[in-house]
Amino acid sequence: MKTGSTALALYNLSASATRDNLSLIAVIMKAPTPKVRFSEAEKLLDYGFSNYNYKGFANNGDVLKSLYVQKGVTSNVNVLYQSHFGTLLKKGEAQNIEEIINMPDTICAPIYKGQYLGEVSYVLNGETIGKVDLIAENDVKKVGIYTFMEKLFWCWLRVLR
Repeated sequence: MKTGSTALALYNLSASATRDNLSLIAVIMKAPTPKVRFSEAEKLLDYGFSNYNYKGFANNGDVLKSLYVQKGVTSNVNVLYQSHFGTLLKKGEAQNIEEIINMPDTICAPIYKGQYLGEVSYVLNGETIGKVDLIAENDVKKVGIYTFMEKLFWCWLRVLR
């Protein structure tokens, strides 16, 4: 909180508050009295907390899903959100957010850790409000003759037990 006053600017206030992961700032300028500047800041902050909330949708490093890998030494790779996404919404609007995943159903090896695999778009009332890139969690090498023969050997060994 910061207060100030001058003969020309009258009474001023910059105030901030945090509630339920939502931080707001209220700025009051040219209030006629010190009492008015505090009550107006309180009204602004109460209005903000009553009518808006912060909604997080994607967190950096969280797994979205597992993606099938063709011709890879492993058959799946985890798909991660590359960054965080959240936004300020009017209360009640969160259920109107549509999550659109733009990513293939399968991908061919080789795949490299951090490789771009697609994106997620967040849409509210037909308007895109945010996008997050999707990346591979780890490397997946392509199956070669050596790795194929190795897999075949271990499969035979398990059958003979």
